[in-house]
Amino acid sequence: MSHPPRARRAAALGAALVVLVAPIALALPAAASATANEVVYTADVNNDGNYAVVLRDLESRQVTTVLPADPVEKRIYDDPELSPDGAQVALSTDRGSISFDEGIAVVGRDGTGFRRLTSPPNSGDPGAPFVIDMSAAWSPDGKTLLFSRLTTNSSTAPATVTSALFTVPAAGGAATAVVNAGDGYTGDWSPDGTKIVFAALTAGQDSGPLTVINADGTGRKPLGPTGLLPAWSPDGTTIAYATITARDSDRTRAEDTAQIATVAATGGTQRTLAVTQPTSARTVAGYPTWTPDGESIVFDLFGYSSTAAVPPGDLWAVDRQGVRAGRVTATPGDEAQPHVQGPAPAPVSAGVASTYTPVTPKRLLDTRSGVGAPTAKIGPGGTVDLAVRGAQTAQGVVPANASAVVLNLTVTGTTASTDVRAYPAGTPVPGASNVNALAGQTVPNLVTVRIGDNGAITLRNSGGSVHLIGDIAGWYSPDSVGAGFAPVDPSRILDTRAPAVGAPAAKVGPAGFVDLQVTGSLPTSDGTTVTVPADARAVVLNVTATGATASTDVRVYPTPTDSSVPEVSNLNVRAGQTTPNLVTVAVGAGGKVRLRNLGGSLNLIADLAGYYSPGAAGRFVPVAPARFLDTRSGVGAAPIPTTADGVADLKVAGARGVPMNATAVVLNLTGTGVSATTDVRAFPFGAGTVPTVSNLNLTAGATRANLTIVKTGSDGRIRVRNGAGSVNLIGDLAGYIVG
Repeated sequence: MSHPPRARRAAALGAALVVLVAPIALALPAAASATANEVVYTADVNNDGNYAVVLRDLESRQVTTVLPADPVEKRIYDDPELSPDGAQVALSTDRGSISFDEGIAVVGRDGTGFRRLTSPPNSGDPGAPFVIDMSAAWSPDGKTLLFSRLTTNSSTAPATVTSALFTVPAAGGAATAVVNAGDGYTGDWSPDGTKIVFAALTAGQDSGPLTVINADGTGRKPLGPTGLLPAWSPDGTTIAYATITARDSDRTRAEDTAQIATVAATGGTQRTLAVTQPTSARTVAGYPTWTPDGESIVFDLFGYSSTAAVPPGDLWAVDRQGVRAGRVTATPGDEAQPHVQGPAPAPVSAGVASTYTPVTPKRLLDTRSGVGAPTAKIGPGGTVDLAVRGAQTAQGVVPANASAVVLNLTVTGTTASTDVRAYPAGTPVPGASNVNALAGQTVPNLVTVRIGDNGAITLRNSGGSVHLIGDIAGWYSPDSVGAGFAPVDPSRILDTRAPAVGAPAAKVGPAGFVDLQVTGSLPTSDGTTVTVPADARAVVLNVTATGATASTDVRVYPTPTDSSVPEVSNLNVRAGQTTPNLVTVAVGAGGKVRLRNLGGSLNLIADLAGYYSPGAAGRFVPVAPARFLDTRSGVGAAPIPTTADGVADLKVAGARGVPMNATAVVLNLTGTGVSATTDVRAFPFGAGTVPTVSNLNLTAGATRANLTIVKTGSDGRIRVRNGAGSVNLIGDLAGYIVG
């Protein structure tokens, strides 16, 4: 038996390239899923040099074995990639070859149906050139595999390695050289399959100038930077690749440093993602693979010493902006060469641009007392269809053309952990949730829900049994009857803690209230002012209760001309808790709104997010709930928790059908997997300083949601910042503001 392929590759390519391509920990691509992003890779679980191919759901972290390790024959699986339909994996392997020649093969994602597609032309003579086929890449239509054919000529001193690109039909057939790519190494297809990017490898080198050609071999063009392992972004605009950024002066040791970089697909200057070298230790980042929405890159990170801060063989991820990087996996075994796949992000299903009509809060639903639905708890998977159009409010009937409703939704009497989802009646159940509650909790959250064609919205409970309560705050309609929206930078206009703003520095006692001025020039906690016009009809406030001495509720409503108190509440607070909730409230007498505490004493905080007035240009466009951010699974940001002072920069305007001119977004923001008490703040990207106002207040182990309205910043992004510990962030879009 000849030397195993790993040793051949090591001898052929030199130390730096070996680190990048040798199967220290090999990765298969992920299966196509209707709902989840997945990553596949091989892992040496027992640290014995034998590798199993595994598939990992990025959200649930569930791992499934695709190909078990082979400790007897020690067959290897290298450079894998999943077919576009998720049914097969292409890889380079010595399996199926009695002489251990490494060629291209395909296998089903369940490990069945192994087929070898190429057999390198090796004669077996000791002095003859030695050939391996590697780095298979599926064409977007799944019909063709692009691969690199490496030839090592040992008759020269030192041995030289050359590479060329070939294709082979996925169904089987002859391998064909790619025209004008006789020096091509580690190639990838453009998303439309019309172009190929590769490293142009000079004999004896471990990387080369990145080059693009048309699929027929014409139009060869260098991009500028030098690197290897290029990966084309899903939107076709950017190439990610590995690049060697520091050479070890000891060429015998050759512990070179490599990082992930990007360059425009049309060519230009290299942009090195510095965070892909997380410490000053020499590390190698390689095998970049894009998440389906193109907002992050998963890669493998290898450290030369097992005692270094970054040990060999972990999977990492980095946001597209290069701001945040971290481990996706960290196990005692080696893991590397990831490939991510999942559903392409769908465009939003948008309604019509609408104005807002605020109302005095009124209860439309209470399953405890039979308001709006039968008197009964909602069981697991159970739903309530709540009629909205035609509902009577103090400001009139919700009209037949109402496009969306603003509702304070409360879950109570929960028997198990659950989430509740609000969505247009008659549409599929979304993946996005609105309220998360544990057994025994009472949890409110403001929801903005597009109304279904039948004039109703559906509320669905996931687990256990619950009572649901819904209090209307207003509606949107596609006419000029209502008010337009004007977003503002987050501004704290009420804080009853010293030094106070908007009210005296004192807790609000039982049945006590604060009448908060919300029109005019309003002082803020940072010493500036924010202006709300006198004709504002409603304001959007993030109201927070803190320091509560007893369980209570807080009610926010237009300051009345009498002593009347509405039946509906906005916050449900337990003693000692800090609880926020977004409130959209009509402006009352004197340009004020009232915040009333039921029992005990507490401090109240209110952060202004915007206002509605006849002169404001903003129009709300409701959408069917759509998940835009999930740091558990790599939607909208890298699939890693957000650490202390860390940020997730979320692209909304200009993404998935949301127009680039959207000035603000309505996002249900959820924090989960919380490791320490923290707050989360959402604000325009590029705003400079972090605002003092928060949107979520979280304790260790909590899962909590809060609706936010956030101005978009440069590039259509918003920034979401975590204060302490680590937390996974989820953001579900309910709509956006244009105009």
